[in-house]
Amino acid sequence: MNGQASRLYRLEGIEIDTSRLCLRRDGEERHLRQQTFDVLTYLLENRERLVKKNELIEHVWRGTAVTDNALEQCMAEIRKVLGDDSRQPRFIKTVPRRGYRFIGDVEEIDPNVESADVAAPSAQAAKQAALRGPSHSSTAHWITRRPALVTIVVVLGAVVVATIYVIQTRRALSRSLSPVTLSQTAGKRTVAVMFFDNQSGSKDLDWLREGLADMLITDLSRSKNLTVLSRQQLRALLDRAGHQPSERITLEEAIDIAQKSKAGIVLMGSFARLGEQIRIDAQLHDARDGQLLSAERLVVDQPAQILTQVDVLSIKLASHLGAGEQSGGAGLTTVMTNDLAAYRFYSLGVEKALAFHSPEAIAMFEKASSLDPGFAMAYARIGYTYVVSWGRLDEGKPYLEKAFKLTDRLSEKDKLNITAWYALANQDYESAIKSYQEIVSLYPLEVEAYRGLGRLLRGENRFDEAIEIFKQGLVIDPEAKDLYNGLGAVYSDMGRHDEAISMFQHYVTLAPAEPNAHDSLGLGYQWAGRYQEALQEYERALTLKPDFEVSVIHLANTLYQQGRYREALKKFQRYIEIAPTMADRARGYLSLAQTNRARGNLVDAERAAREAVANEKNSTRGLLLNALEKNDLARAEKLKAAMEKFSRTGRGARGDARELAYFEGMFDLKNGRGNEAIEKFKDALNHRAPIWNFTSYEDCLANAYLELGRLDEAITEYERILKLNPNYPLAHYHLAQAYERKGQNEQARAEYQRFLEVWKDADADIPEVVNAKKAV
Repeated sequence: MNGQASRLYRLEGIEIDTSRLCLRRDGEERHLRQQTFDVLTYLLENRERLVKKNELIEHVWRGTAVTDNALEQCMAEIRKVLGDDSRQPRFIKTVPRRGYRFIGDVEEIDPNVESADVAAPSAQAAKQAALRGPSHSSTAHWITRRPALVTIVVVLGAVVVATIYVIQTRRALSRSLSPVTLSQTAGKRTVAVMFFDNQSGSKDLDWLREGLADMLITDLSRSKNLTVLSRQQLRALLDRAGHQPSERITLEEAIDIAQKSKAGIVLMGSFARLGEQIRIDAQLHDARDGQLLSAERLVVDQPAQILTQVDVLSIKLASHLGAGEQSGGAGLTTVMTNDLAAYRFYSLGVEKALAFHSPEAIAMFEKASSLDPGFAMAYARIGYTYVVSWGRLDEGKPYLEKAFKLTDRLSEKDKLNITAWYALANQDYESAIKSYQEIVSLYPLEVEAYRGLGRLLRGENRFDEAIEIFKQGLVIDPEAKDLYNGLGAVYSDMGRHDEAISMFQHYVTLAPAEPNAHDSLGLGYQWAGRYQEALQEYERALTLKPDFEVSVIHLANTLYQQGRYREALKKFQRYIEIAPTMADRARGYLSLAQTNRARGNLVDAERAAREAVANEKNSTRGLLLNALEKNDLARAEKLKAAMEKFSRTGRGARGDARELAYFEGMFDLKNGRGNEAIEKFKDALNHRAPIWNFTSYEDCLANAYLELGRLDEAITEYERILKLNPNYPLAHYHLAQAYERKGQNEQARAEYQRFLEVWKDADADIPEVVNAKKAV
């Protein structure tokens, strides 16, 4: 207990006795593992301040190699036993990327003082206690009396955790990935560039703290004789140390980071405004002892000159490092831009694009390219946003082609990235995979490449490979929120809901103010059938960004899946109002058509389907489903032929093949080709589910079996679906119909009852709800 005397802590019906390693809640003893109890008591002992993650790990595991997951598991156990919620904490507040703080009201008592004030029990009470035998808390006394055994248990647990960590690390290294530390190569010096210190006090220049470091990393990395710590790796090391983004990095902290990353040289710097001028200072230090090796200073007359002068500064620093000329012979201003304002808009655009704020991202890139018409990467990023973030291939291609024409303004890494993006624009997924694999091989610290490659593999249904790639990326940067998002999506595709939700929760922890993080967690809950939690996350996303159209339509889809059609219609209409593009508006109208079709309102369904086509000509699937509903097979055949001409794509991956196979199966079913329909539906289920949609079509095969009277097969298939999602829309209702047709009335009644429980908030006039109530 950090050397302190034993204490008794009381908080809101909870009692924590450190002398007996015992926790009671409402009078009932609750179990906590040794490490978890130690984490809790350390937080209590230090509740007047923030406790950093690395401090907790050092205190509890005492130098044993463990990952952050071990600490997170302890925190989850503590919150569960205290009845706490990480999103609305009463006891323990998480400070993202830094640590934890105990915020609850605590009464601290010295057990020795309290026991002196308590009267001794009577002899009769003592006799009765002896007859009853050991109390419920005897286990706590047993642990206290056997410290050696406790130590053995702790050590064994730590060995298991450390062994798992070593195995995972070796697996990552066996795939030729660079370790977290810089590789040591004969003849090459290793350098860690720190973020610069803003001594000017000017907030408008504060972006230069990381911006200047990023520029120098870009320049120095192009030297064949230097290995430079990446910006992502530096950010991860600072986060683990609990360093605030706005805090100045001290020489001591810089040396610690350099030694952990195996860098031999530390580059530190600062900048200050001197009237209209800006002074930039840079120093090279020996990472072993901090000794100053050399220093350079430059003064620019105005911020616009910074990019050009940083090129000069990097050449001087490289000379001090004995690095010689940079490979390629071109500086930052040549391969990127010589316009500082353009560079700033470009950096902001990249940030927006990664957060899926596509309209804002494109606006930033367009500003950058208008300031510098030769800014190749600005055009490339516009193309990337259209192709990867929106799936609008034809609109993205011209921008990528324009970037290719400015090839002399691109680094080798950028050329590889654009090659991958252009392959995606042409739906050449195998070539895109190869390009990303080459990037990962040549630039193993490029975290964005792991995200792109993992997404592509997911689109090809190569789920296990995708999981490995995302995990490998997390070895490089354990704080990469987008990798957790990608990993969660793959687990969702596989129906591994608990793992998916856990990954999305990591995403939220790392980016609590990012709407897309809450939206992703909402999707995880929704696919698991945890609809109320899904709605809460979508609402949280919309609290952060009220016009975040992605969460608006996902919220509407969830209402639809609960039979709350009237509410869903209003949300779909809201989505259409704020949709950023005509393609998005078409999606909204298709959702309106589907909802009206489910309500039996084919007139409004037809009107909405036509509006979808008016906004995007290839959005004909609403008209197709209307024609099938009306048994207008001749019209349906024409619409199906037209729809097949248009290929579909996802965000940086192959599009959803399940939906097309579903339409083909429905067409066969309506045309009396039952066996062919069954095969089409089986094929549909071989493709990943569009879980972001109003339906995942998971029940298409079961519904076909039911319609064809193949009741046993229908029952088996519905039971499979309900294992995947126990609240899957209408699955209980249709399962009840199957039992009813088999004459198994008790089973049918039970399923109808379960359906009504799941759809308790559904519109009362929905035919399925009316029929189920009659059956019950």
